[in-house]
Amino acid sequence: MATGGLFSDRMRRKDVVADAVALATAAVRIAVKNLLIVRALRENADYEETWWLATVAREFEVIAVENETDAARLEQVRERTRRKRGRPQHPGDFRSLDAPVLRRRIRVLRKIATRLRAVATDDAALRTLMADARQAALDEITNARHVPAPRVELDPVERMSALALLAEDLDALRDGR
Repeated sequence: MATGGLFSDRMRRKDVVADAVALATAAVRIAVKNLLIVRALRENADYEETWWLATVAREFEVIAVENETDAARLEQVRERTRRKRGRPQHPGDFRSLDAPVLRRRIRVLRKIATRLRAVATDDAALRTLMADARQAALDEITNARHVPAPRVELDPVERMSALALLAEDLDALRDGR
């Protein structure tokens, strides 16, 4: 009997935090890439590094606040669980036995918020993210250009027939029919 699969092992807190920060960073990078494209095409806006750095830092701050808000909500839930005994009635019905898990989640959420704020104030990290997003935007625009389909080889008889029909159409246009 197999035990301790990859997804069933309890992850260390630092790994959970690192994964969450990596996901948030990837999400911000994609959002920045998309906004770069939209601003360039729709608004014809030039790239202003100071504006972008402040915007990216603000995005990390927004995600940090979301994590802190969730931690505060779970703190209130955890306080209520101390008085509740027995079995839960639904997935959101936490009981006293859930208090240690909730405490761990609260700590993780607060650590994530702290790490996101560290990224938001790390000028080198923000510049790297911006460079990656700009390159991704450029790649997407470059790859989106229209590439005509390759020419299909026709049978010589079919080609002559098609050219004859084209010649007839051109004659009709010239004659004004």
